[in-house]
Amino acid sequence: MTRLVITLAFLVSCSGKSSTGSTTGAGDPVIPKRVAISWGIEKQGEMADIFLATTDETGKQVSHPLGRYKGECTVITPAKEMNAISGVACRTGATGTELHAVVQRGVDVVVLKLGIDQGVTPDPMARQEVITITVPLGAKIEAGS
Repeated sequence: MTRLVITLAFLVSCSGKSSTGSTTGAGDPVIPKRVAISWGIEKQGEMADIFLATTDETGKQVSHPLGRYKGECTVITPAKEMNAISGVACRTGATGTELHAVVQRGVDVVVLKLGIDQGVTPDPMARQEVITITVPLGAKIEAGS
């Protein structure tokens, strides 16, 4: 019985992985996790299909369709009170729609939709959620070009 306990203790103590190179500088360099977001706009007559693309540190890109919106659509920097890192505005004259990419809890990119009217200050609380995109834990989320 003593031999069995010693053998099990030895197996348990030797079963863990050893770290190699991360503190000595040997091996592959550590690439920090990051996710860049960018907008895709495909004109369809007087409408436009809008996409949010996420690109990770390896170059892998995923496109998330957000819907079709009326008007001339362009990438914008939303008003500071919107707490968004990037946005798109689709305008038809004095009215239109804005889409805002907002980072929540450091792991979600939430796209919010807001109706806009020229001369009226938009209310951040009037926005509606379009989609939530979860990114890897610990990834830095930034607006791409």
